[in-house]
Formats: sequence, structure tokens, C-alpha cells
Amino acid sequence: MGKVVRILLFFLLLLGVNSAFAQDLKTSVGDNKELDSVRNKLDAGKDSVVFTAKYIRYTKLSLSKDSIVLLPLDTSTVNIQNYSPLLQPLHPTISTGNMGLSARPLLYEPSKRIGFDPGFHSLDYYALTPEDIIYYQARAPFTSLYFVSAGQKEQLFRAIHSQNVKKNWNVGVNFNRADSKGFYARQRGDNLNVAVFSWYQSPNKRYNMWASAIFNTMRAYENGSTEATDLFEPGYDKISRDAEPVNLEASRNLYRKNTLFLKQTYYVGRIDTSANENNGALPTNKVSYTLQYDNDSYTFYKTGSDPNNVMPPGINNTEFTNDSTHVQHIKNEFIYSFFLRAKDTKVIKNELKVDAGIRQDFYKHQYFGVKADRTNYEQSKFNYQNTTVLGAAGYRFSSNIDFNLDIQQILQGENAGDYLYEAKSKILLGKSIGRIELGAYVQNQTPAAIFNYYHGNHYQWDYQDFKNTKVANLSFNYINDKYGFNAGAKYFLTSNYLYFGLDNANGYNSILPQQETADISLIRIDIQKKWRFGKFVLENYIAYQKTDKNSVLRTPEFYTYNSFYFDNVFFKVLKTNVGFDVRYNSEYANYFYSPATAQFYIDTNNPVSLSSRPVADVFLKANLKRANIFVKYDFVNQGLFQKGYYTVNRYPMQDALLKFGVSWNFYD
Repeated sequence: MGKVVRILLFFLLLLGVNSAFAQDLKTSVGDNKELDSVRNKLDAGKDSVVFTAKYIRYTKLSLSKDSIVLLPLDTSTVNIQNYSPLLQPLHPTISTGNMGLSARPLLYEPSKRIGFDPGFHSLDYYALTPEDIIYYQARAPFTSLYFVSAGQKEQLFRAIHSQNVKKNWNVGVNFNRADSKGFYARQRGDNLNVAVFSWYQSPNKRYNMWASAIFNTMRAYENGSTEATDLFEPGYDKISRDAEPVNLEASRNLYRKNTLFLKQTYYVGRIDTSANENNGALPTNKVSYTLQYDNDSYTFYKTGSDPNNVMPPGINNTEFTNDSTHVQHIKNEFIYSFFLRAKDTKVIKNELKVDAGIRQDFYKHQYFGVKADRTNYEQSKFNYQNTTVLGAAGYRFSSNIDFNLDIQQILQGENAGDYLYEAKSKILLGKSIGRIELGAYVQNQTPAAIFNYYHGNHYQWDYQDFKNTKVANLSFNYINDKYGFNAGAKYFLTSNYLYFGLDNANGYNSILPQQETADISLIRIDIQKKWRFGKFVLENYIAYQKTDKNSVLRTPEFYTYNSFYFDNVFFKVLKTNVGFDVRYNSEYANYFYSPATAQFYIDTNNPVSLSSRPVADVFLKANLKRANIFVKYDFVNQGLFQKGYYTVNRYPMQDALLKFGVSWNFYD
């Protein structure tokens, strides 16, 4: 009965918002926008982004590799209800409970990193990087405020301010704060991101400078999971969630990732503008220089006992742990780019591009184990350097066909022999027929440092005989924007796959790095379709994966995300969507989690497959000129198919939760 009352109250709230929401609103800048979809919206002239385009435009580092592509602000409400980085429909994750805690991809998405890697990535979802920074050209001061609240369970605040101090010089600041306390004791994720950025372009558009200073603090409290393993089983005597006993009473992981970034480019020789459709100069010769300094630390802190042996007893102290890894990194990168194209042409065709460059990386890698009296029981220091050659070649046959090849090869240093070779091609068959995207890459990567060496209070190993992990990939995608259809296939062949496995030889839940010697094949098929039936919209996404090594490569065979909503414009100006989302993945042998290392691991001898049922959310989202608003009720079907669910063994996910979010943009 209580569930029915909550659902009725939610829909009454939605109706109230529709009738009361009669003020001047507008959306925030969306994340992860595809260039083609933005162009389509701009060309169609139906989105309010056309109004703001004359005042604010933006670019990112990924949009300035050749010429600088400027885009208008996107004012759509697409996916606004899925604000958490863990709940992105096309990139689902598993986690230890809620936003701000450790997570990893649900589907197989191997990293394309090469070179030195410390190996700590479970909190990467919450960090800002130089590639995430948006650089603006603002004729008027621009401010965007974004706030989400779910009471004391979860809160999020984001602020962006940017303005031009001169016509060709912009400065700005990002401030992000997320605090998710969760339902259970010690389930809090607390993240802070601050970034100061600037973009300067010379009056003749030959010289550009992008600079940023980024400071990330990510604090994930660790409870070692709940003591009860049958929380959602019939007959369990339920008590308040925050009163459920947990295994660790005073533990947490603290990651700090700070970056100073500077990139400069200069166009040499002739500059073409007649063929440019994005209001930016097209160079014929370009010189680029990038300087980056990173100072990262990864710390696990624990006090108190561990009566249920979530981790092995401390080697130096059973009650106190303070283990940390520190990495300082300096990168210098120089690239020369050459473009060959016809002069004074309205359509770019037969364009040749060649890049040649070199990158020098220096790393200072340190381990510290600190006792309760603040003396060290472990202090290890390593210095590495790598020299990488960079190359790229591209040929645009016409505006419909292009081909690109990128090469990264480490020639000298600690990770000599690592490489990433990647080829891509796009073929436009026609506006109604769609386009084809082909891709392939081969990768050779040195094992992350944490696999080779780790000396902490709870785990210690020293391995030097792991082989490089190799990945070969082929991909095919067919995209038809007119009919909202996208289908693709990917094939991965992975050799020397590295993972963490359970080692309970001493009677404790210890972990050890392991390597699969046999090759692993995986094929993945993705299908995405958007249907419209009058004012009703249905969006479907399906991913199917098949591997010959399920015992090691833990991933579900099937995943789907579906969104159904009513799309209408009220009062001729208030665009509103009311509907629900449903996500589901098939059962598979799930991961376990180690708090001391923030690593996910598997038990090959006794795999555990957790039950899997659909999870549904209902939502309302609307926009009107200056703001976006949404109301969402997560896990609305709790109690219907399941009392709760896990994505990581023994770590319960959030219960049903009502959330409210609003964003507001200012242009003066």
C-alpha cells in the first residue's frame, strides 16, 4: 500500500509542476554531445540553441585537433534525468552502492591507454581532466548553475562562469560538488572538482592558447559491505537501512588528482576560410606544443577492527592502516601538422593531412606505508621516463568519405615497445540512407604498476614476469540520423588479460594479480532506435556480448536500456517529457570488491551469480528558455520484482529515491 501511495504522490507532483511552471527557464550545457547531432539541431532551427548561439559558443580540445570547431550551447533535455556518471544509458556501470563510490564498466570497454599506468581507476568517473574542460567564446558573461537534491541521500551542485576579458580572450571557472550519503552506514561518496581555465586567440586567428588548472578530491567511504548477505531474501527481518551492521566502521579511500595544463598552437603559412562551415580558420601548417603536470595520490585509511575478515589482517598493524601511492608526471609534447587542399573551394575534397610529433613523459612513483606513530614501515620510490613518437595521416576524398590513421609508439623508456595503432573511416551514403563508420586498432600495453608491485598493510606482492596485454579490435557502425537508428558490431581479441583473483590459501579474503595466458575473444553487437508515435516517444538500446572466457572476463551477455515518454509543449513554450526508463542486464558471475586497493576481483573457484531484474525509474523533465527542471523517482518498481539488488557481490544498491533537479543559465 505504501508503494502505491508514493507513486500516486509522485504523479500528483508532476501534474503540479506542469501547471505551476510558468516562468522564464533555460537548460544547462549538456555533456557528451555528438557533433553531428548538434549540427542537425542547428540546421533544423527548432531548438532554442539557435537563440543563444549568437552570444555563446564553445569548443573542447577534441574539437581543435585540426581546425577549431565552435558549437552553440545545447539546450535540449536529452538524458538530463541521468545526471550521474554511473547511470549513462550507453555506458552502464557496476558500483559499490551509489554515486561517488568505486565503479567499473558493466560492458567490456578496454582502455586504450599505453605507457605508465598506476592502476587506480575506480573513482575516475568523478574526476575532471583537461579533455573535459569546455572553452567558451562569450560576447556576454555566461553563468550556468545546476542543482540536484534527493534530501540527505544525495546532492549535487555544479557552477560554470565564463566571460571574455577581451574580444579574443576568455577566462572561466568550474565548481562541482557531489555528496551522496547513501542508505547504509559508511556508504558516502564525496567529490569536489575545481577548475580555472582560459582560452586566448590572436586577432589574426593564427595563435591559440588553452590553459587550465584542475583540482580533484574524491573521497569514498568504505563499509566493507553489510554483514547480512540476505537483505533482500524472503523472511529477512528488515530494519532501518542505516542501522544495518557493516564490516568496516572507519575506512575510506581518498584520491587527489591535480593538473596544470597548457597547450599552444600556431598556424604557419596560408589559412583557408572559404571552405569552413564552423567559423574557424583552416590551417595549411600547424605547430602544437603541450605541457602538462599531474600530481596524483591514492590513499587508503583504516582504523578499528575487521571482525569478519573483509581483508587480510594488517601485516604491520591490525587496527591501523595508512597506505598511499603518489605519482608525479610531466608531459612535453610537440606536433607538426601539414594540410594539403585546393585553394578557394567551397567543398573540402582531396584533402591530405599529416601529423608528426614526439612526446616525453617523466614519472616519479612512490609508495608510503605509515604507522600510527607517523613513522614509515614502507617507502619505495621509482623514476621512469618514456619517449613516444606520434604520427597521423588522413585523407578526405570528399565531404562524404574520409580515412584517418593514428600511431603512438613508445620507442625508449620504461614502457618501450608499447604501441597503439588505430584506423578509422567514415562513409556518408546519403542524408536519407545514412553513413557507415569503420574502425580497427591494435594495442600493446605494459601491465599497470599495481599488478607488478604493491606493498601495503593488507596486501603485498612483487611480480615482474607479467607479459604485455594486447588487444586487437575491429568495429562497424551504421548510423541513420533521419530514422534515429544506429547499429554496430565490435570484435575484440585480448591476449594476456590481467585481473585480480581471490586467494584464500591462508584462510582470508586476500587478492592477487593474475594473468590469463589463453587468448580471449569477445563479440559485441549494439542496436539503438528511436521511435515516435504522435506525441509518444520510445528509445531502445540493446547490447549483446559473447565471449569464450566467461570464467575470467566477467560481463553480462545481454543489456538493454529503454525510455518511453510523452513529449508535449504546454502553453506553447514549455516543452515537457513525462515517462519512465527501464534498464536490465542478464545474470552473470559478478565481481567482488577489495576496499584496501579499490580493485574489483573475481573468484574463479566459486563464482557467484546474483539475480537480475529490471529496474524502472519515472520522470518529468521540462525546459523553457532559461532553465531545465526534472523530477525523478528512482527504482519505482522496488517491491514489485525485487526488494533490492546488487551489482557487486554483497554491496547493496540504493533503494527507491525521489530526486529533483534544476539548471539555470544567465547571460549577463
